[in-house]
Amino acid sequence: MAKKATVKYENPVVQYRDNLLLTTIGDVWAYYKIKPFQINVANVEDKRKYKNSFIDVFERLQKYDDVDLKLIPKDMDLAGRIQGTSDDWADDLREVAEYYIGQEEVNLLESEFNPAIIDEFYIGVKLKNINVGDDLKDKVSFVTDLVMKRIAETFRYQVKFDDSFFERFNIMNEDVLSILKSIDAEKMDEDRLVAMLGLPYHHEKEKSLMAMRDTVFDLSQTGFIKRITDEKEDYFTHLILNMPDKMQFLSVLPEIQSYKFPVEVHIKINFPQRDGWRGLKQQTKSSKGKYRDELRDAFNTDEDSSKRSELNYKLAKNLVNVLDDKNGFLQWSVILVVRDENVKELKKKVNKLKTRLKTFERDIELYQPSFNQEQLLYQTLPAVNLGVFKQWRQYTTVPALAELMFGTSQALGSHTGFYVGRVLSLDKFETIQQAVASSRLLLLLNLVITNKGIKGAKTDSPHLALSGDTGQGKSFLFKLLLLHMAMFNVKILYIDPKQEIHRWFMRALETEKNPYFRKLIESFHFVTLNANDRKNLGVLDPILTLNEQSTEDDIPDVLTLVKEMLVQIRPISQDIQLETALNRSISKVCAMRIQGEKVGTLTVFDELAKGSQAEKDLSDFYQSIVPKTMLRLAFSDGSTDSLQFNDQRTILEVTGLQLPNAKQDSRTYTETQKYSMALMLALGKYLEKFGRANPDEFSLEMIDEAWIFTTSQAGKNVFDSIKRLGRSENNAVFYATQRVKDSDDEESIGQYGQLFAFDSSDDRENILKQFNLPVTKANIEMLANLKKGQCLFRDIYGRVGKVVIHSLFDEWTAALKTVNSNESAKLEEKYA
Repeated sequence: MAKKATVKYENPVVQYRDNLLLTTIGDVWAYYKIKPFQINVANVEDKRKYKNSFIDVFERLQKYDDVDLKLIPKDMDLAGRIQGTSDDWADDLREVAEYYIGQEEVNLLESEFNPAIIDEFYIGVKLKNINVGDDLKDKVSFVTDLVMKRIAETFRYQVKFDDSFFERFNIMNEDVLSILKSIDAEKMDEDRLVAMLGLPYHHEKEKSLMAMRDTVFDLSQTGFIKRITDEKEDYFTHLILNMPDKMQFLSVLPEIQSYKFPVEVHIKINFPQRDGWRGLKQQTKSSKGKYRDELRDAFNTDEDSSKRSELNYKLAKNLVNVLDDKNGFLQWSVILVVRDENVKELKKKVNKLKTRLKTFERDIELYQPSFNQEQLLYQTLPAVNLGVFKQWRQYTTVPALAELMFGTSQALGSHTGFYVGRVLSLDKFETIQQAVASSRLLLLLNLVITNKGIKGAKTDSPHLALSGDTGQGKSFLFKLLLLHMAMFNVKILYIDPKQEIHRWFMRALETEKNPYFRKLIESFHFVTLNANDRKNLGVLDPILTLNEQSTEDDIPDVLTLVKEMLVQIRPISQDIQLETALNRSISKVCAMRIQGEKVGTLTVFDELAKGSQAEKDLSDFYQSIVPKTMLRLAFSDGSTDSLQFNDQRTILEVTGLQLPNAKQDSRTYTETQKYSMALMLALGKYLEKFGRANPDEFSLEMIDEAWIFTTSQAGKNVFDSIKRLGRSENNAVFYATQRVKDSDDEESIGQYGQLFAFDSSDDRENILKQFNLPVTKANIEMLANLKKGQCLFRDIYGRVGKVVIHSLFDEWTAALKTVNSNESAKLEEKYA
């Protein structure tokens, strides 16, 4: 057993129960956990709302005199959060998932952070003894109990109060909780309370106060404390944060939370007595009179001290005005605690803190008291009030305290899942590496839970959308999601109109020897539709999606789609008779298909040829085009089988496609571009069929260049049908498009569970509106400063922030590339 050091200021806590602490002097403190308030990036209104809630809470807490705020970094149990998804891993790739998700992601991130952490926020309130009990008998009993307790402590007897003692504080406990509800607080459970009590001693799991405090504190090294337990030794130091006179918009706590290493923050608060002959008002007025007299004497005698007297008088005068104001007035101190197993590394952390904070705000001062570390250790303990250390106190109003932004977070993503990047601050980062190195907030995604009714989620939609200009990193993220989702028990259909994935995956396999990577890539089944292969003819025919189990209600969607495909070949909108004839022919063929006849889209031409000369001419035109072009993939006579997707992971590409640019005017489309658009519309119907196939199996469609489906009403109808499958059919759609506006129509509201938006120079206002951010000059500039790999993200909880996408594995990065570098490009980067 370790020998205890004699510490001048001993821990005051002698008993705990639930969220309550009893001290040696009879004080009872109640502690609560605050759920962090997400500050949406660049949204000033969110910050204002939170400050108002914070101010309201502390105005109402004045009657309780003393408050203790704690920001405590905690091991986030990264292994549990990532490896805990194992029940949903794919059986045929379980060893691959165990290697990449369960092992490598955890090991690489833990080795970087040692350990990865999250910030937790607590607030302690000292409950007033005078309010205990409603009658004299209760109060007498309470005082007697405390007297006996103090006597027992004097003789080092361990006296335990029974539950009835703590029950006397139930009303106050509930009263404080009701005050704290507006900042989303809840009573601390006993396990968390024990962990907080044991933290200074590195005994977070010990239940006994005596066992918890079995720690030696070595104070021999100036400015630092060595902490010694049976398990380990480490060092820590206390730093005093002195704030400048002007604190407006000085959000210093989010800045401290952004450091790569954990920093504890302890804020001790006291509401001094304002009124009465011993109150702060009377003392301040007396000081004001004193300084006024000093100032008058200094002016009369022309002494050099007149400037100091003038300043003192001005400060006293201002303080009188502040105390007359309605805002609560408080005195408080801020103590930071930094720890490390190596004292040299600890010193480096202290220097980084001082440098960063001075850069953040030059008037901020950070002190490391050399000979007061013992007192500061005591000062940071739970159930200790502001104390006697007047040299470290600051005096402000409640609104000034709110400017610190205590209890806020920029965390995004799921609480569990796989790693895809980091959450960023509003700072500007030139490279992916610089952005990643700046943040300890990990972005995890669990994309198989989004339709499961998660508590606190703003949406149950499993759909995910990506948008942004080419070259920003959109395709990289899309394929990063593909590789991760392949390791889960999900049936995947990936549409690759640009025919990139097969080429890059195969190139990566040429040089990569990692067996797990090879097995992952080889698990994809590539389907290439080539119009020159007779086996592919007609496999995308939308009419083949109808069968004898279909009804007349299924006909309109197919009719609209087939008609839009034909209109891509030759517009007929100016001839109402031809349009009517075409509608009638398509409807008839669809009805024949439902009745069991082997007919297809080519049969529409035969029906059309039975009409007028104009209809016959239109039929002849179609038949002169379709059989000789790639369109024959989507037109059949009904004798062929439709496209089937029986494999677990299918990547579908169509050779010969030449898709137009998303911003290209449709009037400038080439013939090949028109045909390519028609084929994509036909393919959309098979995506819907894929999603409906088995509601008991989680299915996922991933669609690159999804903007194609927004260029016509038929395309929108198909895409809306796919999205409507969603939760009811256990189906998700991930799609990438050029402009955020493609997912921002009124009918799509609420259909997107998560949204990524890379910068698009001519779409910035729409991006901000989609993320519910104000369209301001500052926010437009923020989007313009997003470099490659950086984007905005909205998660299932409705939280919005700035993130950088990051791959941990070199072999993945090679497989996800979309552009080859060359020597000239490397030379350009060298001199950048």
